[in-house]
Amino acid sequence: MFSFGKSVATLVGVLVPMLLVCLMAIGSSAVQEKKNNQLEGVWKVTEVAPPGNTPEKPSTPLTNPQPGLLMFTKGYYSGMAITADQPRATLAPAKDPGNLTDAEKISRYEHWNRFIANAGTYEFNGSTLTMHAMVAKSQERIGSTITYEIKLEEPKTFWLIPTADRVASDPRVKFTRLE
Repeated sequence: MFSFGKSVATLVGVLVPMLLVCLMAIGSSAVQEKKNNQLEGVWKVTEVAPPGNTPEKPSTPLTNPQPGLLMFTKGYYSGMAITADQPRATLAPAKDPGNLTDAEKISRYEHWNRFIANAGTYEFNGSTLTMHAMVAKSQERIGSTITYEIKLEEPKTFWLIPTADRVASDPRVKFTRLE
């Protein structure tokens, strides 16, 4: 004859250990994911080392750069920065916004030329960061993929280092975690 009390005890005896194993696996997976993705969070640009820095031709790093933020979340990133070494000048209002003069066009170009912005998806594997832009200020950046080496200095600091093919043209950028 079927005994309900005995069946429940058997079921509980089997399910509870299985549930505990599943919870431990989920917890371990979440901890491992967080541990493996040390970039997740909000980062501020804190130093910029100009490209082509060599012992023969040293360059002075910019230790008080203009604002820049890089944000990473589960598989997505967003970044914006002013790439000038001085704050951008305030633009004078256009005399006729529908019909800009050449001087007004040039001043607007110079104002926006030193600003970068893009967002998309990313993968972080070991010390390699691969970013796939989905939206960007610059049309040629949309749909492109760019790879960097990441050098973690401590839990709250990392360097974004261009790969060998771009080391002569792109700066190394130091970020500090804000959140």
